[in-house]
Amino acid sequence: FQMGSDKGRPNETPVHQVSLEVFYIDKYETTNADYRAFVLANRQWQKSAVNVRDYLKHWAGNNIPIGMDRYPVTYVTHEAAQAYCEWRGKRLPTEAEWEKAARDGQPDQLYPWGNQVDSDAANYDSREVRSGGLKNMQRYLKPVDHFPPNGYTLYNMGGNVAEWCADRYLPRYRRNDMNQRALPPKGPFVARGGSWFDSIFDLRCAARAHALSGAYYHIGLRCAKSKN
Repeated sequence: FQMGSDKGRPNETPVHQVSLEVFYIDKYETTNADYRAFVLANRQWQKSAVNVRDYLKHWAGNNIPIGMDRYPVTYVTHEAAQAYCEWRGKRLPTEAEWEKAARDGQPDQLYPWGNQVDSDAANYDSREVRSGGLKNMQRYLKPVDHFPPNGYTLYNMGGNVAEWCADRYLPRYRRNDMNQRALPPKGPFVARGGSWFDSIFDLRCAARAHALSGAYYHIGLRCAKSKN
């Protein structure tokens, strides 16, 4: 498929052909309940054992905030996200896999749900929360099945929470990398999809973001798996 965009930001260029093996990707973003099962089975990833600022910030020990079971987990590091996916026999998606899934099989599709701005299609641009702070997660996040899925039956490929990808971030694509797996030894990782906090421009299928591995209020994950 054609990855990238020449109508967005410079880091989305150049548009280039990418070949992918068959893969599967989770229908939903990883929920708090999903992640709780993981930390209960792996004590080294419990809140008390991880020395990272804000890791599982709103949890009380191993307990999820009341009513948040079906909401996407946030405040998880890239390493924790990788470990969770491996525990499930999966892995984080590559950036190319993520964009392929978001595009819904439509090469020119602008957003995961289509080509038109639609405030009922995704959770984004929460101005009220921007001015009101982050005291109540239920004010700014939505359950993982709250909005309609795309044509691949994937939910929240745009908005709600951004999602860690396996790749390290590069400021421009490498045109000759047909598999588009950018892995420099150091630096930030790719996060895709935009979040409740971001503008509609950040929810485009080609939009890219990045962050050093840390625990953030707006980044979660979903897992992928190769067919073979």
